[in-house]
Amino acid sequence: MPLAILRKQVRDLPITFELDDSMAMQPQMTLSSFDKVVVVARISRSGTAMPEAGDAQGLSQPLRPGTKGVNLKIDQIVQ
Repeated sequence: MPLAILRKQVRDLPITFELDDSMAMQPQMTLSSFDKVVVVARISRSGTAMPEAGDAQGLSQPLRPGTKGVNLKIDQIVQ
């Protein structure tokens, strides 16, 4: 389940963003309460948070919350 979500449209790419605790989907599940997180960028026709077959996505390596300068390449198709 995602900890935080930022929704944008494809026409907004590339974007610069910052994820923080204020974006938590559940108040008790903040980004800062985890040692490492994985950032996922996904292009989804349905617009849902959960991946669906045919979505395009890119994933980061596990990162410490607060890491800056992360670049994601959307180069995978969800099966």
